[in-house]
Amino acid sequence: MSTLVSVIIPNWNGKQLLKKCLPSLQKQTFKDFEVIVVDNGSLDKSVDYVTKFFPEFKVIKLDKNYGFAKAVNSGIQNSKSKYLFLLNNDTAVEENGLSCLVAAANQHKDAGFIAARVRNFYRRDRIDSAGDIIDVAGHAYNLGMGEKDGPKFSKAGYVFMVTAGGGLFKREVFNKVGLFDEDFNTYMEDVDLCLRAQLQGFKGWYQPKAIIYHMHKATSLRIRPMMEYWQFRNMTQMIIKDFPRRLFLTNLNWLKIILVNINTIFWMIKQGLFWQGIGADLYILSHLPALLKKRARIQKNKVVDDDYIIKNVREKRITFFGLLKPGL
Repeated sequence: MSTLVSVIIPNWNGKQLLKKCLPSLQKQTFKDFEVIVVDNGSLDKSVDYVTKFFPEFKVIKLDKNYGFAKAVNSGIQNSKSKYLFLLNNDTAVEENGLSCLVAAANQHKDAGFIAARVRNFYRRDRIDSAGDIIDVAGHAYNLGMGEKDGPKFSKAGYVFMVTAGGGLFKREVFNKVGLFDEDFNTYMEDVDLCLRAQLQGFKGWYQPKAIIYHMHKATSLRIRPMMEYWQFRNMTQMIIKDFPRRLFLTNLNWLKIILVNINTIFWMIKQGLFWQGIGADLYILSHLPALLKKRARIQKNKVVDDDYIIKNVREKRITFFGLLKPGL
């Protein structure tokens, strides 16, 4: 008999992080859930730690680090629950967090994914994310990041995107839209999934009563060059796949995308990441036919009006002097 919720945690050499994350799940007031830790070939005895101290949790052992997308997909495919709670290993969940997320999912039938109120793990009066948004150049933002928590973040409501590092997803989203795109490897895969889901009529909901504490980028900062490469490459993949045609044509957004791409390469070169910057665009060029095939399929299945997407994508103002500042 399956449980209502599967908590899926991708892990790569995160034994010390799991020592904070997993005990918080044991304390949940909601009990109808399982935990699946998907290990990306860790060498720090993460698997031994989980099996010894949390024998009730499942472990999926991958033979090497395949990245976030494949790890989460493996967890989804090895579960049967109605809801999938995707959680980073560098988090801790307040004891009623899962209960609040499930209640919101049950109440809001049109919502395919539920965002939690994510606070900074070390500065708990600061917001890390209250849902996500993207702009017309493809940049993704955590709403409220760095701001002081308060009444502004206490109101539930619709949100355009949800982080896969601490969000509840309904299985019907994956059944209809598909799994995470494993060509993304790591970063922006949740932005891509949420935008594909929005195109097919699913909405996001923000539940501020569900609180998660996050050690922002505790894993990825260990591999910064690859992090910058994946973020830049995957932003462009997402734009090509998911942006409706009218979004490109509105307010010269196509030109803004090109200018931001060029500016980002210069910024990466200045950061000593020449090959990562050039390599990201070379990847896009070499995979363009495959990306266009994905785009054709995604846009064919679109059921929402382009105006809805345009309204929910943040505008980006580009100035001449702004272009002189690398990292636009």
